[in-house]
Amino acid sequence: MTMPIRFGTEGWRGVMGEEFTFHNVRLVTQAIAEHFLSPARRRTRPPTVAVGFDTRFLSDQFARAVCEVLAGNRIRTILSDRAVPTCAVSRCVVAHRLSAGIVITASHNPPIYNGIKVKEAYGGSATVETVASIERRIGRSRVRRAPFQEARADGVIRQADFLPAFVQGIRSFVDLPAIRRSSIHVIADAMHGAADRLIETLLAGGRCRIETIRAEPDPRFGGQAPEPIASHLMPLSRAVRRHRADLGIANDGDADRLGIIGPDGRWLNPGQVMCLLLTHVVKTRGAAGTVVKTVSNTMMINRIAEALGLRLLEVPVGFKHIAKLMREDTVLIGGEESGGIGVRGYLPERDGIVNGLLVLEAMAHAGKTLAALLRELERRYGRWFYDRRDLHLTMPQVERLFQRLRTSPPDRIAGMPVDAINRLDGVKLIGRDESWLLFRRSGTEPIVRVYAESPVRQRLSRLLDLGVRLTKTA
Repeated sequence: MTMPIRFGTEGWRGVMGEEFTFHNVRLVTQAIAEHFLSPARRRTRPPTVAVGFDTRFLSDQFARAVCEVLAGNRIRTILSDRAVPTCAVSRCVVAHRLSAGIVITASHNPPIYNGIKVKEAYGGSATVETVASIERRIGRSRVRRAPFQEARADGVIRQADFLPAFVQGIRSFVDLPAIRRSSIHVIADAMHGAADRLIETLLAGGRCRIETIRAEPDPRFGGQAPEPIASHLMPLSRAVRRHRADLGIANDGDADRLGIIGPDGRWLNPGQVMCLLLTHVVKTRGAAGTVVKTVSNTMMINRIAEALGLRLLEVPVGFKHIAKLMREDTVLIGGEESGGIGVRGYLPERDGIVNGLLVLEAMAHAGKTLAALLRELERRYGRWFYDRRDLHLTMPQVERLFQRLRTSPPDRIAGMPVDAINRLDGVKLIGRDESWLLFRRSGTEPIVRVYAESPVRQRLSRLLDLGVRLTKTA
């Protein structure tokens, strides 16, 4: 019996050759086509969709298959002529006022995965309603296809370079001249993904020095998942220390997330990065608005928002929840624990390249090192210690774990009473000193994630040990 195709926190992903096959890609694309052709999608002209892809194995061929199905449904497509960041597709959609965007990517997942992300006309992640509509339609109708070359000859499919509009959008939002005038020394790490040498290209010609590592496209991503977390960024850490650079900037496989390495070679967690950007856009850019964080993000954001008099909202994991609020509310900044951050005035979408450049902009405007900016934040708002464990479990184990957490959660964590339980996404146990322990299922892999944070360094390991023990004994 075939397993139903379900979208996760950001699109649909599966193991290539198992769930993610040309047959299933065509089934999903047919459902996407029917959604955008449905009477509920009122429009004044026939839909046109931007289609992009990353550097994964066969991503370009999967993208062509998507275009063939859309063409078979009389939907025009603009196909990227090369692997591009996901946000380049979002920018193409907005710049050309298209109906939607589709990206063939599995983002930060291991090399054996691939996936499909759907972008709305505003450039952001597909809404919950859109996802539900697509899922309902999968397998309901016969797949209609038009041969690629014929559709291209008829003008239904055309290829284009997405990068000029993407670069122009960045130039209009980030103060690149200020960064170029600075003497900042940066090592950029593309992790063999779609980021390529874009940061280096954008900052060329100034005083700042930019070097790029792992820029060569590699479907295997050097044999690891292209996720910019500490354990995957050892080459960047070594390069920063060896070259005595001021920082390192890493992007994931489709460049919508980032990781930062400090001058000492240590990884900054994404919560710290968001705090730096939040402070910068308020104090330097003079911006205001609502702050949005996912349930797995740092408590330092709460303290900064309170000190600056900004409203704070907490949402489940998945940037689609942040994107929704960015369209409906005056959201200043929204961010995930995984390194996806969106900033008002750009797009209602995360962009790892833009956010890396904004970190450099903050340093250039303040005339301070990354370490100095972080020390100022910790002096004012306290120091927070954060980490995460990813555990592979069987489905029965997962069900038993969350059943136990629902019915008889611990009343103490790391020796502290549990003052509150947050069930917004998974189960989050919050201690008396604001330390917390969160259990949630991954939306893209068969994994349970255990997150913890504490203002006391020694307590962090105790929290994680407790989380791992509860998970493994389920």
